[in-house]
Amino acid sequence: MKKTLIYCISILAVLTTQTLSAQPFRTKSFTDRIKTLRVFKANQWNSVPVIDLNKDEQVEINFDLMGASPEYYTYTLIHCDADWNPSQLVESEYLDGLQNTSVDDYANSFNTKMDYVNYKLLIPNDNIRLKVSGNYVVQIIPEDHSEPVVNACFSVVEPQTFIQMQVSPVTDKGSNSIFQAVSFEVNYNNEIKSPSQELKVFVEQNNRWDNTAQLLKPLTLQNKKAIYDHNPALIFDAGNEYRRFEMTTTRYVGMNIASVEYYEPYYHSILNPDRIRSDRAYFFYEDINGRMFVRNNEASDSDIEADYQVVHFYIPCNQPFAENVYILSEAFNNLLDSRSKMEYSEREKGYVKAVLLKEGYYNYLFVTRKMAAGPASTAGIEGNYYQTENEYRVWVYARTAGMRYDKLIGVQSIQFKP
Repeated sequence: MKKTLIYCISILAVLTTQTLSAQPFRTKSFTDRIKTLRVFKANQWNSVPVIDLNKDEQVEINFDLMGASPEYYTYTLIHCDADWNPSQLVESEYLDGLQNTSVDDYANSFNTKMDYVNYKLLIPNDNIRLKVSGNYVVQIIPEDHSEPVVNACFSVVEPQTFIQMQVSPVTDKGSNSIFQAVSFEVNYNNEIKSPSQELKVFVEQNNRWDNTAQLLKPLTLQNKKAIYDHNPALIFDAGNEYRRFEMTTTRYVGMNIASVEYYEPYYHSILNPDRIRSDRAYFFYEDINGRMFVRNNEASDSDIEADYQVVHFYIPCNQPFAENVYILSEAFNNLLDSRSKMEYSEREKGYVKAVLLKEGYYNYLFVTRKMAAGPASTAGIEGNYYQTENEYRVWVYARTAGMRYDKLIGVQSIQFKP
């Protein structure tokens, strides 16, 4: 690419801002000054943000504020229903402690070209304890008490069920083709009197929001067991292994990076062109199912020593697709919006995207979507291959007679390997 194109795209990527999203809640930052928003079980970077109500576990919320000057933030917690909308509970029913407590754990970046302030928040902590299970959103609020700059979603489980899962390329839509079917059994206790009405179940693939399946009624019930099988909602496009790149230094090029260049004021990592794979044979390689891992090879603490670079994505394509093209990755909190949307360049004859990312290891896919809502498709660019290794997760919520909130009673994951 030409230097002028690199520079122009970079400035657009850095200056683009977001507007607040509507309900339901999603993990998201609402200003482009905040980067690398991550939510995970403390000390487990590759984990899902779920903690056990009855164990000494914490969720970590970690993000960077671009610039050298710290800003004062407070945080508040909202309890949500199974659909990530605010629940009917009042604060005293779901937490002990004080809301609007300050976020005190922050540090300036060290020895980086780009200045930033890294913030960390652990939940629960000495100031706030959680009383019930379910879904929660932490809102990070600036000093002027205006709209939140961050929503960070996590869940609390109180295990009361046993879940057995299976994934198979043999589906009701065909065998060993482009689909994978999930089936599972939920063994529940005596508190559940009417599972078809009291249980709400969700199944997700690779931590994605866009294609999550919601199930209200099981196929059959027998002996305190709800069986979910042969349901069209449980048949997922198989997709393809995630693409990946490793950007852990400016001293040399990492995996899938063509060059590292410097244009004031940023370093730029130019990725190798990402060819369309939908017309190619399946090829296996290890991935981490869309996750990211912050890392600088020379750092002792990558949270404050990993630098930022402008990463340039490019898909050669003679004609644009009829649908919008997005980058699906934890780097964008698995959201399909203006931050992750690619643009077609007539000059480059392909889709381009330049985005400021923190040094580390990244997984990503390219997906298309016709509308602003609904599942995205891997068919056009990545293809769908039944052999693809995918991670599936079942979430089981219960609301029995008289309850005013959705209790999370089970979470179970499975890694499909053909």
